[in-house]
Amino acid sequence: MANVLEMVFKTGEGKNYRLTLNDPKEGLTGAEVRAAMDLIVSNDTFNIEGGLVDPVSAAIISTDKVEIDIG
Repeated sequence: MANVLEMVFKTGEGKNYRLTLNDPKEGLTGAEVRAAMDLIVSNDTFNIEGGLVDPVSAAIISTDKVEIDIG
């Protein structure tokens, strides 16, 4: 199973910007993720048009890959 941490931010232009990180550590808390998101916003870490202005949401997305025998 693969896990991805998805963080969604609001930009200065009113659009959503989605940032994903592969293989987040187990047991992340909302407070830890929020602190990281606040740090990203306050440091203007990425060159996004309008800048990232607010954390909107976060989720850990888990996916399973099942191989299919096609002969």
